[in-house]
Amino acid sequence: MTPLPEHLRQATRARTQEAGKRARAALAELAKAGKPISFTAVARQAGVSTDFLYRDPELRSQIERHRVKSGLASAAPVSPPGDSSTSAAVRALSARLTLQQQTHREGVAALRRALEIAQGENLDLRRRLARYEADWLR
Repeated sequence: MTPLPEHLRQATRARTQEAGKRARAALAELAKAGKPISFTAVARQAGVSTDFLYRDPELRSQIERHRVKSGLASAAPVSPPGDSSTSAAVRALSARLTLQQQTHREGVAALRRALEIAQGENLDLRRRLARYEADWLR
């Protein structure tokens, strides 16, 4: 993989620094307003991802300190994204999808059984009709 040209690296750094400034400002606004501080709340306020907040060690520690001060932090340490919160969401969605798939499979199986029955009845009626037509034509 070729390295990025210098102007693109500078643009990336500037964008990251701007996002960090927005996150710090959002954190300060939430603290000043006395609102609950969480990674999600700061991310929404700043227009950044929670992953960005977790990956920045300074922002992460500031948010965690505010959470401890306000009593919002749980006894368990804050885990990085992809561990518990994301995994819990993924597990919940996966379980929901599995349930929906099972429901759809059962529905399709029921429809197939009904179609087989209907096709059998249709064949039986055609045969009966053919016998009646043969009798009628005699």
